[in-house]
Amino acid sequence: MDINQEHKFIDIKDDTARLINDRANHLYQKLAILDISDTDIDDFGKYYFTNHHGGSRLFFSVQSSADIIYRSVKKINKPITELSFIDYGAGLGTLFLLAGMVGFKKVYFNDYFPQWAGYAKTICDKLEITIDDYISGDIDAVIDYGKAKHIHFDIVASRNVVEHIYKLRDFYTKLSQSGITSLCYATTTANYHNPAMRLKHYWLHYQVEKKQYKKQRAVYIKELVPTMNAADLDALVRLTRGRAFTDFTNAVDMYLKKQTIPIVEFLYTNTCDCKTGVWAENLITRRNYFDIIQRSGFTFEYTAGFWDTHYKYMAVNLITGLLNKIIKITGKKGYWFAPFVNITAIKK
Repeated sequence: MDINQEHKFIDIKDDTARLINDRANHLYQKLAILDISDTDIDDFGKYYFTNHHGGSRLFFSVQSSADIIYRSVKKINKPITELSFIDYGAGLGTLFLLAGMVGFKKVYFNDYFPQWAGYAKTICDKLEITIDDYISGDIDAVIDYGKAKHIHFDIVASRNVVEHIYKLRDFYTKLSQSGITSLCYATTTANYHNPAMRLKHYWLHYQVEKKQYKKQRAVYIKELVPTMNAADLDALVRLTRGRAFTDFTNAVDMYLKKQTIPIVEFLYTNTCDCKTGVWAENLITRRNYFDIIQRSGFTFEYTAGFWDTHYKYMAVNLITGLLNKIIKITGKKGYWFAPFVNITAIKK
């Protein structure tokens, strides 16, 4: 693919779309020749950026970011120059990079891990993109930052992050009650309603649980209770799946006291790191999201995403192109065929 060619990342419906598409083309050209091999970004960060947002995935990554920015801006219905934007759980994606190029009043980066903020700044410096600040931590850190700096994040956006949030209900409730945002726009490939995506995530959950987190929980329980017998250990390993922080240690304590351990809401096949909550992956239904978001104080929208049509093989692109047509034809039920969904929470 010619990097200097003018590409259509989003439909040019108005001046906002025209601006975003133009900036997306510039970002695409910059990233196509970006070399991060000589940076202080660790090996995993380099691998993640290259395999998820570079090479053959670059076009779709920029396209997805352009779509998120356009749709979220249109929901607010104000000029980009009047809006503040934060990429929540940004990692090393392209969303904050494109946001930094389209003319927002303010743009902020956030990630749970502090080192990723440093890596993001390294990439921004190389690309000569200005981000107003880099915020490390979870939603509490973002809320505290916003209140301390008297900042209203008009748009809190994320790509493939919402599924990883530990205690999703708390996330939306805190965000709504804080008053620091008007719109939370999230996309996720953990689309429960597409049978293929559901099976894919079931398999991923099974693998990571079997190879990593089940063993981690067993080790941690033995650290907490060295004298625990094998039968109780096995029972607790099962009962603590999907729990982290004090939820985990409290479950161990309640089991020893023969108390009833409360269920993990929306557990399904989910699992996570029992010490950090990382890799929680909420593969939940539209109705689940509706309940969470409506109860938090936001209004709710749930729409279909789209398939990548820029794979290496033409046959694959023909299939994904056909699926995109089916998504459009099926309208509001298009999420049954989509690879990802858009989850919108709008302040009432």
